[in-house]
Amino acid sequence: MARRLKAKTTKKQKPHFGIPREIILLSGRDDVWPYAVVADEAGGGCGKVAMPGDAAVEDVQVAVFAALADLTRTLHGVEIDVRWSVLTSDSWVGQVRRDVGAADSGSCDGVPPV
Repeated sequence: MARRLKAKTTKKQKPHFGIPREIILLSGRDDVWPYAVVADEAGGGCGKVAMPGDAAVEDVQVAVFAALADLTRTLHGVEIDVRWSVLTSDSWVGQVRRDVGAADSGSCDGVPPV
């Protein structure tokens, strides 16, 4: 008796990285700035930005956000924005908003869009 071959079904997998909700950035040491990301559904992650320990915090925040925004756009097709605030004397937290449109580009909170 001949065996019937099963048709392969392709199951669409969810990305292993969820949409970021919050970014926690720690001060730089030994030319790296560690950060953690809290994300929806699929969890989050952590990483490091290779920048001098005495780099401007704003420059490091831009570097962290740029990488996360690109990843979120690629995996989920969603545009995000972030608003940074001081968490402690050597750490910062970024609250992430999703689906940022052209109407939001004229923010009046004094923080330039990243």
